[in-house]
Amino acid sequence: MRIGILSAIKEELKPFPNLKKLDSDVDGNTWFRMDHPKHQIWLCAGGLGKVNAAIASTVLIREHKIDFLLNTGIAGTLDPSLNLADVCYGKRLIQHDYGTLKEEQIEVYPAGSIPLGDSRESSFTPESWLVGLLEKKMPELRAVTLLSGDVFLQCHKTGDRLRKRFQAQLVDMESAAVAQAAAKFCIPFLAIRSVSDLVGEHPEGVPVSQLKQASRAAAASVMKVLELLPSEIATETEVG
Repeated sequence: MRIGILSAIKEELKPFPNLKKLDSDVDGNTWFRMDHPKHQIWLCAGGLGKVNAAIASTVLIREHKIDFLLNTGIAGTLDPSLNLADVCYGKRLIQHDYGTLKEEQIEVYPAGSIPLGDSRESSFTPESWLVGLLEKKMPELRAVTLLSGDVFLQCHKTGDRLRKRFQAQLVDMESAAVAQAAAKFCIPFLAIRSVSDLVGEHPEGVPVSQLKQASRAAAASVMKVLELLPSEIATETEVG
């Protein structure tokens, strides 16, 4: 299978083995190929934020003709029970900053919809066969609600409000945008994120040691997922 692995920054890709840097003038991002016995794999550090994530996703899909899109890297946790380097996958992905601003709060609508009328919040979800595969073969991966927005969230009050509003555990700046791009092109997707810090714990930025530890944990889980994925995606994929 042709697989695209997308992160925001190069540090999140460094733990992957057998990387070969590519010269790319398509979008100015950093691109790699990774040798793998089962799949053809392209990797991209596409930059921070939802727009960069959507652009890089589109390049992976249109230029490299991928069959499966995998977003990975670090995330902040809204849930104090999650620890550094715990790895999760997004079972529900929501863009928490898309909607209508009312009384200093955003009333969230489905990403890309017209944000008028009654709120119709919806989430992006991986395909059912993929969720079944992870539940059966990688039960150590925790299924979470993953929020994405174009902000580096370091406000305890806002984080607590988002956690309660969406029953969410993780927050980042890209995953739900990657999910939206994949859905637009009818490409299966998965977001795997590792906890780097508790939201609001490090307003000056995530310590490098924690970034590296979380990135290693996420990459290790991605490598396990690659072994589980079929060589080709059939019309109806069954969990083996």
